Amino acid sequence: MRYTDYTRLKTGRYQSVGTFGDDIYAYEVLTGIADTPEYHQISKEEFGSFETWSQEYMTDLKKVYEIINRPVICSGYLGRAELNTLLLRDI
Repeated sequence: MRYTDYTRLKTGRYQSVGTFGDDIYAYEVLTGIADTPEYHQISKEEFGSFETWSQEYMTDLKKVYEIINRPVICSGYLGRAELNTLLLRDI
């Protein structure tokens, strides 16, 4: 699977959540000067509560920081386009 197979289901400012296939939930954040997408795996529960944690105030980004510190499972950057299934976790 490639980063282009991501299905965006919910959106926020410079971020979204969606799926790769039927059962891999992911958080998409746009990075760099070209707003290149980067994907981090999330749980189904995190997907369901996106509207809450995506609105965290800048001084309290606990959930967002937790997620973006997880491994990048794929991205739009050269050499990272394929979904790295070795990085997927049981969450």
